[in-house]
Amino acid sequence: MPSTDAAEKRVPVTPETCASVPSADAAKKRADMPAETDAVPALEARGLTFSYGENADPVFSDLSLTVGRGEVVLVMGASGCGKSTLALCLAGLYPAYAGVASGAVLAAGRPVAEMGPRERSREVSILFQNPDNQFCMDTVEREVLFALENVGWEGDMRARCRELLALVGLEERAGERIGRLSGGTKQKLALCTALACGARTLVLDEPFANLDPASCASLSAELARLNAELGVTLLVVDHRAGWWLPFASRVVLMRASGSLDEASFAPADLLVHEGRMRAAGLFVDEQWAAGYAPVQVAPDARTLVRARGLSVGYGRGRAFSRVLAGVDLDVARGSVCALVGECGSGKSTLLHAIAGACETSGELDVEGSVGLVFQNPRLQFLALTVTEEVLVTLRAANPGVADEDLAARVPALLEEFGLAGLGERSPYEISQGQQRRLAMLAMLAGNAGVLLLDEPTYAQDERSTRRMLDMLMGRVAAGLTVIVATHDLVLARAVANQVLLVQDGGVRPLVADEFETYARGRREPAWEGSRA
Repeated sequence: MPSTDAAEKRVPVTPETCASVPSADAAKKRADMPAETDAVPALEARGLTFSYGENADPVFSDLSLTVGRGEVVLVMGASGCGKSTLALCLAGLYPAYAGVASGAVLAAGRPVAEMGPRERSREVSILFQNPDNQFCMDTVEREVLFALENVGWEGDMRARCRELLALVGLEERAGERIGRLSGGTKQKLALCTALACGARTLVLDEPFANLDPASCASLSAELARLNAELGVTLLVVDHRAGWWLPFASRVVLMRASGSLDEASFAPADLLVHEGRMRAAGLFVDEQWAAGYAPVQVAPDARTLVRARGLSVGYGRGRAFSRVLAGVDLDVARGSVCALVGECGSGKSTLLHAIAGACETSGELDVEGSVGLVFQNPRLQFLALTVTEEVLVTLRAANPGVADEDLAARVPALLEEFGLAGLGERSPYEISQGQQRRLAMLAMLAGNAGVLLLDEPTYAQDERSTRRMLDMLMGRVAAGLTVIVATHDLVLARAVANQVLLVQDGGVRPLVADEFETYARGRREPAWEGSRA
């Protein structure tokens, strides 16, 4: 059987689904919350300054933010402005485990620095931007049980584990190994473990980054329920507002400098502040893609990737697990081929098969060099600095060229990819959006003829997405072939000349009318309000 998420329970993405999410007004009615609790903020930063070292420039300085009990606060800002760092500070992980800070962070009125791990986890829990950073165990069930053990759950742990897995649609996958899960399924498991802590405040860093639209609708509805019925406070970091608008209390913008825009605003007024949103490089609507068009491929273009009856899986012998079967595929030189489908359907697996990184049977012919940008770019870094990471690929692609000549090319490449000024930073310390662009740069610096991209717009703001596409489409015009696995249907519509649906263990093309039918109802909830 294909390893898919088909068995997961989901809420259909429809206008009715979005309308069923509790409103901001409903979220404020909490008769069961003691009055004195509401007077003490759930989270508070006072004059917070943070840097990644004694001599490093501060990520933000003298930052103050108050999150009231029961609020849903959406923090938005450009890629690399410090949102994830702020989230880690508010959760009490920074500077305890990295960096240098001054000022104070309080949870329920108490300094988080004075709380032990168990006490802190009951007040505030975090969902990391990269779910792999959150896992300690080998299987889905053991990961949730481990979280329950750490907070001293006193009831039936296995029953509670089943309840939590059911919330995120993973009850049928309790025994599966975490390493075999798709990025989106890992994101659901990470959310499940955060909920297992029973914290009164959840800090969520791009929680929907790897999820398909149906999963986004289901989990946003569950988070809205937790907020409305149980009074759970949510602080959310995201580049896209659509899923949060039906129940967010307010929006806070973070400037590129790391400072907070002094005036937060209600979601209903979001479009009134369109100018501020665009100035911050954020997504406002789908119009960002209006300037792009699907590539035109010559009828006689050479086929670079060809598959016939391809089966793909992981493991060997009795441990082999088939993911895809009977795949037929033709991708011509200069194409942009988009792979769409739900979490766990096999999109990443197909990319890995084309790159020669997993077990296959059947016919698969790939002409020329291949570069694969992983869904988690941290897994492919080899060097200690951003500059060295680019040089690793340049050296491999240009044997015999002097190192100083190769190094002279790096600043212009970093500028092109929006990474100027980061050359001496560690690839592991820059933001996830910047890591994604660095991984793409490293692959392209190697002169790959076929570029495989796994969720390239994940963790990217609008400005970075446009910069990435401009760079990519210029190279496609020169003959680069791109195969991209994505949940971003706006991206697929904008640039792909070929869209393939990965579903039920197989792959089939979606022509124009079929794609529009598939995309209908799978978009973020429409923004409400009027422009200024």
